[in-house]
Amino acid sequence: MGYSSGMLRYMVTVYNKKEETAKFGGTTEYEKVACVHADVTWKKGQKALNEGALDAQDTVLIRMRWNTVVNRYSRLECEGVTYQIQSLHADRMANTMQITATEIITK
Repeated sequence: MGYSSGMLRYMVTVYNKKEETAKFGGTTEYEKVACVHADVTWKKGQKALNEGALDAQDTVLIRMRWNTVVNRYSRLECEGVTYQIQSLHADRMANTMQITATEIITK
């Protein structure tokens, strides 16, 4: 069944880890591997509302067609904001992926 193209209004850039060439104590590097169409729903401040947290990050729900590019360790970028995947449910038979991700705060 999958998602119709009318529902997938956003372009999401997928970044995956580069091959393990980092030395001990080095940082993980990511490389751009694809851009995919997706539907993105923002749940701004949900953590703050639930927990009264002052350091709340934005949480998003991202839905896209099933693919082999996105994995649990991918980083996703949408509209200039980078997200870390918290949960990923992929259903190849239904041609869907549903991802819950939180914003990565960089200072």
